[in-house]
Amino acid sequence: MNIAALLPHVEVFGGVRRYIELGNALVRRGHRFILFTPEGVPPSWLEFSGAVRPFSALGEEPFDLGLCSEYSILDDFDRLRAGIRFFYFVLEGHKKEKDVAGRPYRFLGNSEAICRRVELKYDIVCHRAPGGINPELFHPFAVPEAERSAEGEFRVLCYGRIHKRRKGVGRVIRAVEGLSKEFPGIRLVFFDSLVGLDRRDPRAQIKTRIPHEFHLDLPQDRMAWLFSRADVFVSAERRAGWSNTTAEAMACGLPVVCTPSGTRDFAFNGRTALVVPRPYTFLLRRQVRKLLRDEALRRRLAGAGREKIMEFTWDFLAARLEGIFRNP
Repeated sequence: MNIAALLPHVEVFGGVRRYIELGNALVRRGHRFILFTPEGVPPSWLEFSGAVRPFSALGEEPFDLGLCSEYSILDDFDRLRAGIRFFYFVLEGHKKEKDVAGRPYRFLGNSEAICRRVELKYDIVCHRAPGGINPELFHPFAVPEAERSAEGEFRVLCYGRIHKRRKGVGRVIRAVEGLSKEFPGIRLVFFDSLVGLDRRDPRAQIKTRIPHEFHLDLPQDRMAWLFSRADVFVSAERRAGWSNTTAEAMACGLPVVCTPSGTRDFAFNGRTALVVPRPYTFLLRRQVRKLLRDEALRRRLAGAGREKIMEFTWDFLAARLEGIFRNP
């Protein structure tokens, strides 16, 4: 198949990763995959085996199908010469969601929750196309002894994009601060990249009395090292479609505390993770405390979580999409 996808940029975002990794998997399966961006510049942070073209080339050749997830470039998407257009729902509750649902597209959703929501709300068919992980990048890493947590020290890892309020970083910070007396060796570890037009530095926005470290712009081949140095991963997201960071933490063998947002496909409370129904500070604190007190529980959830998330590789998703594309 000859497949095209449109993105507004190729910076370090989970939604961008989806198309790069999915494109790579589809190319491995013998398809042609072209990524269109405004300037046609390839990503620099993750290897991409497809081709990249600028929006100015959108009308130059026909494609069997097109993919897009971004509401801001729908006019460009409509200029793509594609036999079938699939809009890929990856975020809950966008203000243009209703408009998109009424367009002559086919629909994909990156989680069971999103698909169920748009099907019930707009009476459309939304094919299940959940997120994925790359086991070559995200896997348990043998951390040198000198870099492991010392006796009585606990490292709590959290995605550090604090200016995105729906990521819930502030709630994680407050939850961990409430555990500092009981666990004086508790530490926070953050990670993020400089993204967006303003290139704002998230490190300056982290305000906490807890000892912490922030890893900015780590190369992809260092992410397994970062995850594997931590003891617990915590996500307090709202309105997520697929929580890339939570999935990646599980793939690296970390026990997880999370909300259901973006994790319903793989995080099952008490079995593969500890799931809080809402991103409330006291609920997060309670579950982090449970993990820190119980090493056996940490080990059990880490093993079960990794086993479950390995069902969601990008190659698995590519195979699933092949069936959808052939029978839309």
